[in-house]
Amino acid sequence: MAYKNPNKNKDRFPWMGQRFNGNKKERKCFATKKDALLWEAERPTEPAEQKTLTVCLLDWATEYLRHAEQNFTGKTFDEKRIAFRQLFACPGINPKESANRLTALQVQKALQRQSVSRSGNAANKDRKNLSAAWSWGVKFLDLPIDNPFSKVEKFASERVERYVPTLDDFWKIFHIIEDDQDKLMLYCYLQTGARRDELFRLTWADVDFFRKRIRLSWRKNKVGEWRSQWLSVKDDLVEWLLRHRKKSCDIKEHVFIREQKLSYQYRQHWLKRLCKKAGVKPFGFHGIRHLFASILAAQNVPLVEIQYMLRHTSLATTQRYIHRLKKENREVLAALPGLKDSETKSTSKVHHQALGV
Repeated sequence: MAYKNPNKNKDRFPWMGQRFNGNKKERKCFATKKDALLWEAERPTEPAEQKTLTVCLLDWATEYLRHAEQNFTGKTFDEKRIAFRQLFACPGINPKESANRLTALQVQKALQRQSVSRSGNAANKDRKNLSAAWSWGVKFLDLPIDNPFSKVEKFASERVERYVPTLDDFWKIFHIIEDDQDKLMLYCYLQTGARRDELFRLTWADVDFFRKRIRLSWRKNKVGEWRSQWLSVKDDLVEWLLRHRKKSCDIKEHVFIREQKLSYQYRQHWLKRLCKKAGVKPFGFHGIRHLFASILAAQNVPLVEIQYMLRHTSLATTQRYIHRLKKENREVLAALPGLKDSETKSTSKVHHQALGV
């Protein structure tokens, strides 16, 4: 209801109108009572609805993959990139649609399709990577806390046991290799239990000839943090590396190089071709890593020593074994076969027992 203005500006605006906008009281001065009444009769202008900025699925994928490329290994990044590619290839999933509208049912259908066309293992791997990507989006892109990927149950999958070669088969392919560097690389895998990429990135700065040890670096945790560890190696490997070192003059250069002094990236079919040529069951780099562990176990090397040599460490494990970094640990090396052992006609009985042959 309009009323006379009691304020100091009453001479100029003698009338005042008032109205309620929700719980808020509004007042305004007018020159005439009519204007005040008309203003009171008007419906208060509702504030414009704030537009909620939503991220589309493609933007979410792009931002997360940018993060993954900087913080994870190339292999892990490829896994995540493929997971998004498979998701967006599914009918009913529109990359340009708001991520807020993605439902667990859509995810279920998409992953179910992968479990049929590829495998349950492949679908579960995509589920894991996409769930991690969504959790990242919750933190940094304000995606809904409700994770549609984590709601989907894991799919039935067949666990294929990794094939571990016998030591005899290892020596068979070892002896048919003609290139000295390739032969050294294969022997280095047996003596260190290294992951494939750990030897690919090995430089001469990582080889300590005086203390007879090498430094392996890896990145196998959630934050993509680089870690490294020095490992003692056998004398014959040190001598072989020293001979190989004389062919290189740059300490920053990789120990194992290909054309134009570039480091290796994959060598995807190298071992497969060697196995076929030697007439043995195919195995890969990781199979040699398992062989390394089996040999140590067969020689009754304590489990904690094997974990240390394989560098399988959680935070608690790291704290537990941190003092071991200063130990040479050369007793463990005695369990590993040397070059002289490769010249015998048969593998020792204890190695056969370890590998179940």
